[in-house]
Amino acid sequence: MRSRWLKLTAGCLAIGLAVSGAAGASASAQGSAGVNTSYVYSTISDKESIPLAKPRWSVDLGGSKQDVIYNPTSIAAASGNVFFVKSGTLYAVSASSGKTLWTYGKKLQLSSVVTSGNFVYAADEVGAVYRVDAKTGKGTKLYQMTDAKGAAAHSINGLSIQEAEGLLFVQNSNTIAAISLATGKQKWRNDEFFSTSVPKLVNGTLLMETFESGAITVGTTYAIDPKTGKTLWRLGGSHSNLLGFDGDKLYYEDQWPNIDDAENAIAKLDVVSLRTGEVLESRSYPSPQTSTGGYVYRSSQIVIDGSNMYIGAGGNGIYRYGLLADPMIAKPAYLSVNGSWIAGPYNGKLYFSDATNMRLFGVKVPDNTQVAYNGVDNPISRFDLIESGMYIGQTDGSVLAFNVKSGKAQFRYETGARNYGPFQTVGTTLLVQADNKLYAFLISAEMTKPITEAEAMASGYSKAQAKLSLDGELREFNPSMMTAANRMFVPLRFLTEALGAKVAYDSKTKSTTVSYRDRVFMITEGKTYAEVGTSGSELSFAPVILNGALYVPVKDIGSLLGVTVNWNASTRTVEVVTST
Repeated sequence: MRSRWLKLTAGCLAIGLAVSGAAGASASAQGSAGVNTSYVYSTISDKESIPLAKPRWSVDLGGSKQDVIYNPTSIAAASGNVFFVKSGTLYAVSASSGKTLWTYGKKLQLSSVVTSGNFVYAADEVGAVYRVDAKTGKGTKLYQMTDAKGAAAHSINGLSIQEAEGLLFVQNSNTIAAISLATGKQKWRNDEFFSTSVPKLVNGTLLMETFESGAITVGTTYAIDPKTGKTLWRLGGSHSNLLGFDGDKLYYEDQWPNIDDAENAIAKLDVVSLRTGEVLESRSYPSPQTSTGGYVYRSSQIVIDGSNMYIGAGGNGIYRYGLLADPMIAKPAYLSVNGSWIAGPYNGKLYFSDATNMRLFGVKVPDNTQVAYNGVDNPISRFDLIESGMYIGQTDGSVLAFNVKSGKAQFRYETGARNYGPFQTVGTTLLVQADNKLYAFLISAEMTKPITEAEAMASGYSKAQAKLSLDGELREFNPSMMTAANRMFVPLRFLTEALGAKVAYDSKTKSTTVSYRDRVFMITEGKTYAEVGTSGSELSFAPVILNGALYVPVKDIGSLLGVTVNWNASTRTVEVVTST
């Protein structure tokens, strides 16, 4: 079973990305253990050929066009309806028709609307929180946020819902209060923060990422008991937001300044205990050198996805590291791209704008083939990936919708806006907040289909029609062989057990140990080397799990087993000879 990872990738899973500035020049760094190909996306955009959509409805949100940047309106949706605050009043409109169903309240904050079950929650300018029936519009005051002295708070920074714990979180500058959704009563409050953010529930613990200022400004995380509100631990030093988690292990980038090591490490990763906040392990990833002998200076992006870690190489491509591999032994794969990395991995692709910031394309992992999203012809102001849909807001006012799997454009619309709020979907309705207007568009059911983990993993891999010849005896592969990036991959367990080897899988380390004759080696998904005794044997490509089976490159398996393995392309047969 694959690990469950918390993926906080910019642009992924409906997390939007604001993009500005031109992309870097073509890459000059040298990579290894992967395809090194420079991409120049030069397809002429033909936006006019994309069908022009007609909104199902639109509504003026009031206020300034700049509110979407500096004082954004929260757009919430539930039960086929859309909720937002306009001029201090909460509105409910039908997602299908845009018809106003009811209004409620006054002096409510624009950015304080959330939903849970049959209720909508909103806050006013003096810290009061209201609960409103989503169907009838009837509401009542639920809670009053106060400061540490008991006086009414001047404002609320945000509301958020944690369904699993049945809590509504109310935040102001240095306080989080937890309100029971069932009773409306305060369960706890914690006043000890320098600043607050929306807490995330990770394996039964609330994690709140924030920053603190002193001699320097540092990024940190607090762990909070969701039952009592007690602070369990604070992460020391300065760290990124949470990059991923696996069971009790949390992954953060160590961002504490270290001038002496700046040229030697492209990234430092801390593995932190969810239970105690203790740093269990620190990993330093050596900085690859350029073709001229200099060091790669990375961009800010760093993403953990499954068993891989991706690091942006200063606008000149991406380095992919095996998260489970020893960074002092395993070399990273390098993808040279003439463009800026703006999102991904998502659906097995990384997404880039080209060097002119006027084109968009995806690169499949791992075969590095391109998917063109033709029609993008201006800088991207907003980029969201939601299920099978890709939604883009350009600075020239164009809104574009694509099928993320095929790259096919679905529709476009000219809003005249430059700034956008997060794109959202309600069933087959797409909500677009462009400057101070809200638009609704009909999208196909295909665009709302979730992308499964199997689909994402299989992107870039395809089944290979091939047979196995074992000392002259023909057999059918089960499961089938796979191919990607001009490499053939064989299912490790099937092949080794066909030879009579013993195979053992360790779910804790996600490693497979193979014993054959006098040979014993261990292979782990994502590691670019096999462990043989106390040393490592480099692989041509990292093993990967596809549809529950671990696959390894066919060219590596022979040397590990001590047998002769050949690929006969004319008969499409893997020929294994065990005799010496």
